[in-house]
Amino acid sequence: MKAFAIVLIVLLVVAIAAVGVFCFSAKIEVRFDSCIATDGVTQVDYYNGLKRQVESGAFTGIRFSGAELGAADQYQFLTYTVHLDNHAFLQAQTIELRITPMESDILQLGDESCHDLASGKQGDISATILTGRTAHSVREGTVSYYLWGIPFTEKITLGK
Repeated sequence: MKAFAIVLIVLLVVAIAAVGVFCFSAKIEVRFDSCIATDGVTQVDYYNGLKRQVESGAFTGIRFSGAELGAADQYQFLTYTVHLDNHAFLQAQTIELRITPMESDILQLGDESCHDLASGKQGDISATILTGRTAHSVREGTVSYYLWGIPFTEKITLGK
């Protein structure tokens, strides 16, 4: 009976060590890749469709401001791309990029697809915001993901 208890204690210590290794190595490397600015004037049809969605309450994104949208020439779209490198032993699930808004930001377009990244793989994720035409492109973003049901977040500076 005493030998069985010792074996159980050794198994418990090994299990705790394995969980510790998992928690400390469960990271995804997050790196800013690019920011593409597109004038609202060059995307008039897309902007008008987006404006109709907002006015009708059918918009599927994040509204930063409750103000009514004006003409397309007052705005620009900023699309941020982040490069991800999964160093964890598990697949990263439900990866999301959220932009921390500034005063001139109006909304972040919704991304309804589910992004996953297998162990040892690399990939990109993008987010697009609608902002004032004269706003600069530097923002802070938060990348969130799950590894084996455990949530992780990383903050990153977007833009240069």
